[in-house]
Amino acid sequence: MKDVDNLGTGILVFDKNKRILLGKRIGKSYKAGMYGVPGGRIIKGESVILSAKRELKEETGLTGKTLNFVGIVNDNQRKRTFIHMVFVCNSYSGKEANLEPDKCEGWKWYELDKLPSNILPGHLAGIKMYLDDINLIELL
Repeated sequence: MKDVDNLGTGILVFDKNKRILLGKRIGKSYKAGMYGVPGGRIIKGESVILSAKRELKEETGLTGKTLNFVGIVNDNQRKRTFIHMVFVCNSYSGKEANLEPDKCEGWKWYELDKLPSNILPGHLAGIKMYLDDINLIELL
């Protein structure tokens, strides 16, 4: 099936210690050398939530038990705009593995106060959106 050209998912995966899973892009991947969350393009006719679960499994080997919608990020990439549908996953099964070694150097868990400085802009926007929502909820 064909991918939807400018619509994709990004999954913010957190472990029990509230660390986030990030992978460093390599090779011919978009913005090689930068870090990103699991995710990718939605296949034409595929639901957004199934796309997020599929991408998570394909890239990391993790099976998302619960994915919650965080929001939408409008990311200007090269000559087009890419729309990320961002989800958070705090409940999953399996052990993370690098299932796309031609696109990713490997997956690592990062403390939120020790994130790499070179995270893809659209992915960083999704992380910030999620953290802003958490902080807002704690204030209520």
